[in-house]
Amino acid sequence: MSNSTKKTELKIQIGGPIATLIITIIYSVLVFNVDRAPIGPNNTTVGMSKINGTVAARFGYNSLFDKITDVTMIVAILTALVFAFIGLMQLLKTKSLLKVDKRIIGLGCVYVFVMVLYVFFDKVPLNYRPVLVPGETELEASFPSTHVMVICTIMSTAVAFIKSVLAGRGDIDKDISAKGEGKIDYNTSVSVSGDKVKLRKALIKCAEIIMAVAVVGRILAGVHWITDIIGGLLISSTITEFYKALFAGDAEIDD
Repeated sequence: MSNSTKKTELKIQIGGPIATLIITIIYSVLVFNVDRAPIGPNNTTVGMSKINGTVAARFGYNSLFDKITDVTMIVAILTALVFAFIGLMQLLKTKSLLKVDKRIIGLGCVYVFVMVLYVFFDKVPLNYRPVLVPGETELEASFPSTHVMVICTIMSTAVAFIKSVLAGRGDIDKDISAKGEGKIDYNTSVSVSGDKVKLRKALIKCAEIIMAVAVVGRILAGVHWITDIIGGLLISSTITEFYKALFAGDAEIDD
């Protein structure tokens, strides 16, 4: 494949993520500039106040759902640690970062970037929460919902990874990193056995449930404006699209 062809394919792959990024930026600008009003605690101003105020009035603070979403955050972090462990094991075996599965390296880049965003949005409050959580004396940053951003980013990139590694049908060899006459292909990353379709469906379904619980749970918990939830989803989608384009690819799977 010529260099010009590779560049063309890369441009096509990056087109979708860039479009998602532009939508996210435009949405964020609108959130902070359209229909601003002091409807928050201590008269804090909020953009898109009509829709935010309506949804906030419908869902008051719910400590149960707040705790449930904290659990989903823990699950997501544990998921990230599993992939980090896989990458570490590959690095120890190969003794070269260049031989570690690029999809795992991509996940590492995603996790670092998400942590940077998490700290940034925590230190630079672009919006304040609609409620003062019991036990706290100061309002916390609210845009975007970092729970939604972190959980959905980790789990959606995990789905992309799973689709890439477990693409196709049929049984999986006990060690799918084995290739040919005892040679090891370090472009794969897992050691599993069983039916690809069943395993892939089960893992993806678990990830989807965790994301759904996180999003719905944060809405019902009442600790964010609805625009914060949407913002977290858009940022997560943008990061995931870039991950798929640069590292995991879009596996065409027909289940």
